Amino acid sequence: MLFEDIQAFSVVAKTKSFSAAAMRLRVAQSSLSKRVSRLEQHFGTPLFVRHGRGVNLTAAGTILLSHADALIREVERIEADVRGIKTEPEGLVRIAMPPATGPVLAPMVLARCVADFPKIVPQIRESTSDVVHQWLSAGEIDIGLMYNPEPGPAIEIQPLVTEPLYLITPGTPRARALSRTDYPEACSVEDLARLPLILPRSPHSIRVLIDRLCAGHNIHPNVVFESDSIRSTKGIVERGLGCTIFSRSFLEEELSTQRLIAVPFKSVLASWTLSLVLPRRDNLSLAVRSVRRIILEQATQLFQTGFWQGVRFHVTPEDLDSPDAAPRGN
Repeated sequence: MLFEDIQAFSVVAKTKSFSAAAMRLRVAQSSLSKRVSRLEQHFGTPLFVRHGRGVNLTAAGTILLSHADALIREVERIEADVRGIKTEPEGLVRIAMPPATGPVLAPMVLARCVADFPKIVPQIRESTSDVVHQWLSAGEIDIGLMYNPEPGPAIEIQPLVTEPLYLITPGTPRARALSRTDYPEACSVEDLARLPLILPRSPHSIRVLIDRLCAGHNIHPNVVFESDSIRSTKGIVERGLGCTIFSRSFLEEELSTQRLIAVPFKSVLASWTLSLVLPRRDNLSLAVRSVRRIILEQATQLFQTGFWQGVRFHVTPEDLDSPDAAPRGN
């Protein structure tokens, strides 16, 4: 069974046409038919039902397709790893970041890659930490930035920064009057049972943290609305329709103009930690290790320039000089 036969089968299955697949792969249709025929002979069963409008998968073909894409991704990863063992890093590096960090950190990482390692091709994704964890587990990304990642044997977690969380309330007199809520000057966990909260759905890291904090105090958070988008939640809170819980770094403009107010928590447990997460492997490619170093350096720069305030920063010079960190670019 040849890898190119699996690739050919996958494209035919998705296009449902030998002619369309041949055009996409830029090969002769007869050559494509031979590749699929080799697979059918190998498995001893037809993979497609041919008809005038194209092809449909057989039951055996459906089973093969369910495994084919994962196999193709794994072979491509192996190929990238092997090619990455060079003096100059090159190749695709897939990075995922959460919405609270991506808009600031991603441009910095991209600019450094372009300047220092032009043969690296960064691919940026953005989603919540639970989705980033799913991508990493499925092998769809090489590096993930997550808040409060759950430890596991298959991943390596390097904490970057621990930020305190705040109760974010309406800031303008009109919005506060509309909310008809007595907001505290310092928020206790017990306050969360009465305040009109707008929180993301579980398993968002903030929702999991708040649910656990409240459960430890035998109370239920008063969640009046659920919103997975911090951008939408900001607007809802600004209108006086409730309050939310978040860190300051992503809300600095709204806080500085007093459209929102950040109320500190009394509990030190109301904090979350942004971490760099990679698959636990001994053979990370030079490109992945180079991007890892860039992320650590740019996170350090963000901390030193005051993007994160009142936080605990975890990256040390030893982290940058560890064996896992690739050499700096020229």
